[in-house]
Amino acid sequence: MTNSSGFVAYFGTELRRHRERLGWPREQLAERVPWSVWTVASVEQGRRKPPPGLGEHADALFNLPGVMTELSKKAQDDNTSFSDLVELEQRVSGICEYDMRLVSGLLQTRSYARAVNQVPGNGLSPQEIDHLVDKRMKRQEILSCRPAPTFHAIIDEAVLCRRIGDTTVMREQLTALTVPRPNLTLQVLPFSAGAHDAVGGPLLLLSIPDEPEVAYADGWARGQLIDTPAEILRARRSFEQLAALALPPDMSAEMIQAYAEEI
Repeated sequence: MTNSSGFVAYFGTELRRHRERLGWPREQLAERVPWSVWTVASVEQGRRKPPPGLGEHADALFNLPGVMTELSKKAQDDNTSFSDLVELEQRVSGICEYDMRLVSGLLQTRSYARAVNQVPGNGLSPQEIDHLVDKRMKRQEILSCRPAPTFHAIIDEAVLCRRIGDTTVMREQLTALTVPRPNLTLQVLPFSAGAHDAVGGPLLLLSIPDEPEVAYADGWARGQLIDTPAEILRARRSFEQLAALALPPDMSAEMIQAYAEEI
């Protein structure tokens, strides 16, 4: 019997088996679905769960009414797309991120991360919060590994204004953002920038050696990995627009320090 943790791999195996049954190379399957060859390969190899809709496309292509769709649902329940994101982060050479809500998880202090997870109504126990904070701190280790990826972070000025935790927590977090890191470019997008293409939500781009760029869209219930060429191109252009509108790193550090001193 296939256990829950095996549905992702099982879906990949079945996708490959039915593709090969028709004598199609991966490129031929990718031409018939709205995902890249890289996505097809990643799913077949069990390195990521099938994106929403792939099961339905597979059923139509392979004449398997409902079979791959149902298996895809089981694979989707194995874990969240955030787990896929964390796995991909271990292989990146560069990260570009914009957020208007919170300090990036890769730059959060322990006390800030704890305060984020202690918001009323989330129902987390102290032990669960400890676990989430430890995982976040562990995730940050990619920025100090050798070779470390480059990280271009753009934070909205609203993040500097939003009080997370008490005064001590917030001042510690803002001060930590002003500490130079050789692989970090940090910019602040000021309120004066006005409307922009990413005003509707956060934006994350991952550059992976020898693989196409990947984006991650963070949603209310769960996030979603994006790798279709058109969407990646728009995400890249949006980030470039943000970088042009944001303050340069030295002026950004001065603004962050000013907010820290005003708390």
